[in-house]
Amino acid sequence: MWESLSMFQKFAVRDAVIVGATVLAWSTVAGYSASNGPLGDLVGVLAGLLVGASAFVLHEWGHLLAGFAAGGTARANSSLRSSFLFSFDADNSLAQFLVMSIGGFAVTGLFLWIAYAVLPEGLLATRVARGSVVFLASLTVLLEFPLVGIALVRGRTPAEAAVKLAS
Repeated sequence: MWESLSMFQKFAVRDAVIVGATVLAWSTVAGYSASNGPLGDLVGVLAGLLVGASAFVLHEWGHLLAGFAAGGTARANSSLRSSFLFSFDADNSLAQFLVMSIGGFAVTGLFLWIAYAVLPEGLLATRVARGSVVFLASLTVLLEFPLVGIALVRGRTPAEAAVKLAS
């Protein structure tokens, strides 16, 4: 059955496992990170990093789904080991590229809000989650915002936006 799934379906399964593990870890063990000691430290770091991992994969899905909603075309990466889900075709229109970009930015913004408005204070897991999400948001600003700027200045989708697919 696994072989009959498309690569996007395989990525969806992989990423659902990551998000599911995050929800499970947060709901069962993150509270232990309020205590001092090795157990609190371990579960705090693991639960917090899982939030960061979920933020990353959902950021990528935000890009992809927004790009598809705008009528854009993309190719799935050929390797599940890659953190990059897809390559957005450089021949998509500027509007499609901008919508695709905004989709990922919106998910990152949502995770920043969750990290600071929803996650409970006093947990190491929360502090690690916040650090992970802020790090990912910083990468978005440093790596992805310039591509949007290039696209707006040139009036077309930048070829640099296409992620090289694993072979």
